[in-house]
Amino acid sequence: MARTWSAVLARIGVPTGDGRLLAEGGGTSRDLPLPLLYQRETGDGHGGSVVIGRIETLSIGNGMVTATGSLLEESAYSLYAIDSIEAGVIGPSVDLDNIEYVADEDGNSTITQWRVAGATLVAIPAFAGVSITLDPAPAEPMPDADEVAGYESLYASASVAEVLPPAEWFAAPDVDRVTPLTVTDTGRVFGHIAPWGQCHVGMPGCVTAPTSPTGYSYFHVGTQRVQDGAVLPVGTLTVGGGHADASLGFRAAAEHYDNVGAAVAKVVAGEDEFGIWVAGWLLPSADPTRREQFMSSPVSGDWRSIGGSLEMIAVCSVNTPGFPVPRARVSFALGVQRSLIGTFGIKPVEGVLPDQAQESEDMMMAARAKWAWLNAKGK
Repeated sequence: MARTWSAVLARIGVPTGDGRLLAEGGGTSRDLPLPLLYQRETGDGHGGSVVIGRIETLSIGNGMVTATGSLLEESAYSLYAIDSIEAGVIGPSVDLDNIEYVADEDGNSTITQWRVAGATLVAIPAFAGVSITLDPAPAEPMPDADEVAGYESLYASASVAEVLPPAEWFAAPDVDRVTPLTVTDTGRVFGHIAPWGQCHVGMPGCVTAPTSPTGYSYFHVGTQRVQDGAVLPVGTLTVGGGHADASLGFRAAAEHYDNVGAAVAKVVAGEDEFGIWVAGWLLPSADPTRREQFMSSPVSGDWRSIGGSLEMIAVCSVNTPGFPVPRARVSFALGVQRSLIGTFGIKPVEGVLPDQAQESEDMMMAARAKWAWLNAKGK
């Protein structure tokens, strides 16, 4: 059976590394299905690419172009592509036609009208915040469960891949104050990872939480299917490996966190009047040991300098026993801050709703790190 996939093909309103930007409201698509190609050897543009699959659904909005589809079963290149996708070394680059654009004096281009004609998997996509994710491989046909003892557990394991979270779990939490990061007994994850306007207790002066100019697009580099069939752009909460070195740039730091086995939760990040929130679910397929570590460990955010601003690229757990202790590691280059790493508390809660998870807020606030960036030389 053909492997299926979901992807973020492009970012809208976010410039590429070479200064191109897709304008909001200017995008359309050719009639589906569209081709998915694979460039096995790097060349000019997308030269030398071969068709390996179909784009079967496509959505333009919410700051990105997302798609789902399937790979061709009989294509040898599909097998090469699967290996590269699972290794995390290729990503999608959108193919456009019917392009209209305006250029500024610095050579940057805003593409005001554009139409999606396909996508190509390449080693270095133009957009930093794109991704493709393979769905679990279909289960192999199994003998009658009555013939072999123990197959009941195998059927149960296979059915885990079909479990999907409700879409409302990824919406902004309905809370009336800063809420500690919470995990319910149903697997829902929600809460704030940093409040506004409060100074970090472990740093001199008053360092407060940074906002995201791009709506956390550098964190939302994965996708998640939900029960209504939609595909949401999400970020991953991870356990294991610790933080990337504070002196690393964005790409090198992002690669540090790119370990599928370390994923424990998929979440959407956003901002409300109280701070930076995340909302999503605990992955049923996550390693049980890592899930336990996540439930009992502080949550650490990682911000890196991208385009002159600090953008959150990752949130991970560290195995620190007891009540979490705030700490920070900051890297500067030529007098300008390049990174920001902070730790915040997490509170497992059984059988509670968001408004019931507020009781321990006063206790947690003293241990939650408060971050900001210093973006002017000499600070």
